[in-house]
Amino acid sequence: MPDDLRCALQIIKEKRLRDYPDSFGPEQDICDITLWLNQKFPKSKARLLVDRFYTQRSREIVGLSVAGIASQSLSMSPIALEAFLALGYSIQKGSGDSFRCPACFGRHSKHDAIKAFARIEGALRAQRSR
Repeated sequence: MPDDLRCALQIIKEKRLRDYPDSFGPEQDICDITLWLNQKFPKSKARLLVDRFYTQRSREIVGLSVAGIASQSLSMSPIALEAFLALGYSIQKGSGDSFRCPACFGRHSKHDAIKAFARIEGALRAQRSR
């Protein structure tokens, strides 16, 4: 599939893993949560805006917001945050220079969307059962 038809985050992930095979990146998690939100709220066209400190190398985020249809975007941020926490992320408090991760624009197959939905629902179920 040509790169212009693929999700930019998946291209970034492939390049990162090619150059740094043991490194962590949030690309797959951002894609999966975006796909999950768009299946839960089909008219929202949600876009996750995830902020991280430049020094972060693991499952830490500074914060996040969800862009989408205005009436739903405010209520989706806590839901997206719950999904990140279920995947093992933490919210890093403090100050410092941060950057916004690229957003997923949903250029994934239906199969990817189904896998993402199952993965996030499973993580949420596991977290809620603790």
